[in-house]
Amino acid sequence: MVDYVEVGIGDSKASVRLVDVTFVTGVGKSTFLEVLYRVISNIGKKIPKIRESWSFYAQSGDISYSIVVNKWRVRQTISVKGEDIVFEYIPSKPLHRLIKPIEVTIAEADVIIPNIKTEEHLSIVAEEDINRFNSLLATARKSLGIKIQMLGPYISPKSLVDANARVNTLDRYARNLAGVLSYLALYRPSAYDSIRASLKRVGVSLSVGLAKPGKIGAFVISKGLKMPLSKAPCSIKSLLALTTALEIKPNILLIDNFDYCMTRKTAETIAMLLRQKPTRVVAEIHNEGIVDWFDIPNKSVVEVML
Repeated sequence: MVDYVEVGIGDSKASVRLVDVTFVTGVGKSTFLEVLYRVISNIGKKIPKIRESWSFYAQSGDISYSIVVNKWRVRQTISVKGEDIVFEYIPSKPLHRLIKPIEVTIAEADVIIPNIKTEEHLSIVAEEDINRFNSLLATARKSLGIKIQMLGPYISPKSLVDANARVNTLDRYARNLAGVLSYLALYRPSAYDSIRASLKRVGVSLSVGLAKPGKIGAFVISKGLKMPLSKAPCSIKSLLALTTALEIKPNILLIDNFDYCMTRKTAETIAMLLRQKPTRVVAEIHNEGIVDWFDIPNKSVVEVML
């Protein structure tokens, strides 16, 4: 699990020590979440294009990862139990190198925590070193390459989705929420029942099923009124998206614009779920007053300035 994160944009830097629920305020808070999501979700993939000059650092126990990007070069440092492995990528040439503990040209240094594949002949001793480095890198990828989900800055689910599209992960705007609910109802009924129970606490019933040929539909019933999911009150759509995301069980759930449409009643329901789930939540908020609505023992409020 990632315990500590730093994000740099130009000359500005912000750091956050993650707890069960971390509320983020200040300037550039959405950017902080975006960089965190794009780096962690792309471990083992190409380095994302974020800004001309940016940096990122994450720590998980005795494993850490850092990347520093500018228009001339990209440098990544992976530390596993005190042993550093450093890569350098120069886009203009392009040049891909391992520069520490040994110097050698490699196939890809433009990947987050890359695997070392050399393009030149090495001695048997050097090959043994490369194999050991790759083992350390695999350990780092396993520790830092956690399951991360991002929601927001707005929630806009569709009422009807393709019945043939089997989906078990929400997109960041929850547009496919009806499809994910259908998947959970079919393959993880206990999770689906938990979501329905959460809605009942705020006086809302949920129905998901075949609405017409080839289409799955989701409907909610509130105060005797049945409405398509897309027409439900904003607070209900947000609550439903959040409860569904928590049932998918990411290691970290990032929520941009968390307090939009938040009511005290929905906050109490979400807080109860957060006390029960292992997921760490990082929530960007505008109104710091809502923090008191969440009766959660291990929570913090962090101000960032990016």
